[in-house]
Amino acid sequence: MSEEKQFWGVAVERYGQGGYPTNTLLESTGSTPESKPFRFYPVFSSRERADRFVRGQWQTLSQELIEQTVANIRQIRRDEIPAEHYVSLDLNYPVTWAKLLAGG
Repeated sequence: MSEEKQFWGVAVERYGQGGYPTNTLLESTGSTPESKPFRFYPVFSSRERADRFVRGQWQTLSQELIEQTVANIRQIRRDEIPAEHYVSLDLNYPVTWAKLLAGG
């Protein structure tokens, strides 16, 4: 029996419909070679990699805010990201969530 791969992400608080706070995955933006912007989720192969990402990317934030963000690192459910949306595993080139889950 093969072990299912686990992925980690950084959760952030956003306000959803009706103005209620919701805990969603951090999104980032990139651009294609044709300069067309697209959105993707940074995902990580371990909690430790996600922790390094938060501490390395946001050094200008207060230590308290960095620690709060690190505390919001969590496992990503397979159904949490739509299959056609892009993700970047460990800050590599973005691929679709479906392709990553399929092992590619």
